[in-house]
Amino acid sequence: MKPIIGINCDYEEEGKQPYSFVYRNYVEAIIAGGGIPLLLPIMKDGDDVRNSLKRIDGLLLTGGNDVPPHRYGKDQHKKTICVHPDKDISDNFLVNIAFQMKKPILAICYGAQLVNVVFGGSLIQDIPSHGTSCLVHKDLQNKHYTHPVAVEKGSRLYKIVGAEHLETNSVHHQAIDKLGNGLVATAHTEDGIVEAIELEGYPFFVGVQWHPERLITDPCHASLFSALVIASK
Repeated sequence: MKPIIGINCDYEEEGKQPYSFVYRNYVEAIIAGGGIPLLLPIMKDGDDVRNSLKRIDGLLLTGGNDVPPHRYGKDQHKKTICVHPDKDISDNFLVNIAFQMKKPILAICYGAQLVNVVFGGSLIQDIPSHGTSCLVHKDLQNKHYTHPVAVEKGSRLYKIVGAEHLETNSVHHQAIDKLGNGLVATAHTEDGIVEAIELEGYPFFVGVQWHPERLITDPCHASLFSALVIASK
């Protein structure tokens, strides 16, 4: 039987009927990887989140807006656009409980940043404002930038993608600053930005800063989803 992979939903309500949603390419990436996607809507009760996690085999944490800076003890930067407060509550329950339950987890962009913060780390709130990067890390004016990422040999990520260098999309304005407790950086750009993280001693966790669900025609990026599905069997 195919494993069921939970996917955390995004959430919007400003100027419209409130709704939870997931972009289709996340769903298609899980299906292509051999799993059955199950959307997880916003839930503000920890018991509900735990019971939902009991019904899935693995978890995909999606991208989105920004982790509220109060979660890591910082004031909000003018370029920071926080996720909705209800999503913040829901996602924090989801991450904390999923790790307690030892669920296999793949985290993408905001999802990876969220895990870093949950484990006590911090974030660069806006890479251009930080002034330490020579690369474009986020698309500007609909120009689709890419940049190379160097993968640490011996890491889980390296074993999955089978390459020391990846060409990734540039779609994030934030990045990991201080690593959370137990987390290790397993990929970087040439300007030192952390592009992937793993958790020491954990059965299966990979967090990536880019969006591999938009690149699944490339076997290296598609392999992240199939690896999650295999780990969830």
